[in-house]
Amino acid sequence: MEGYSSESEQVEVIRKWWKDNGKSLLLGLALGLSGLAGYRYWDDTRNLKAESASVNYEQFLALTEKKSVDDARKAGQTILDNYADTTYARLTALLMAKTEITDGKPDAAKQRLQWVLDHPGKDHLEAVARSRLAQLALAEGKADDAWRLLEQGGLATGEDYAELQGDILAAQGKSDEAVARYLKAQQQALASGGNPAVLELKLERLGHTGDGA
Repeated sequence: MEGYSSESEQVEVIRKWWKDNGKSLLLGLALGLSGLAGYRYWDDTRNLKAESASVNYEQFLALTEKKSVDDARKAGQTILDNYADTTYARLTALLMAKTEITDGKPDAAKQRLQWVLDHPGKDHLEAVARSRLAQLALAEGKADDAWRLLEQGGLATGEDYAELQGDILAAQGKSDEAVARYLKAQQQALASGGNPAVLELKLERLGHTGDGA
């Protein structure tokens, strides 16, 4: 407070400043603290929800491993109903679809996979669900529908689903295109240390002998 001739003048200036600005300062401070408390509450709630989803998912996995199908379905549905926006829910739906296939219920499996497509997330598990829906369509003899599913999800190009692309193209009678996709998949398998034997059989069925024929 330099420039003031006495302490009393300094005090008077402070009082006047507080009278003019004190209420707005307190209001701003209160809002700031309220916002901080709100963020902490939201962050704590989010963390608790994630922890709860994790616990439920572990229970679901345990029931699935025990082949307790009905109990696993109930546990899985609980996750889908209460934690739909989590990766745990999408993983649950994918595993439930697999269980339905094992039980010979492809329509139920489709519903689980469609659920994943309807609840996308940053984990991109919808691409996995879409590829499995395409596999089911192909198994039903609906190759065009299977290819359409890949196209809608941007999976009809690139190498990530090259073998599935080849399977669908082969079913459509597009042998040359199928061979090209199978060769890509074969290269991937060899690069990752996988077994390309199945791909070799698929190539042979299309008349590709590996010698440029």
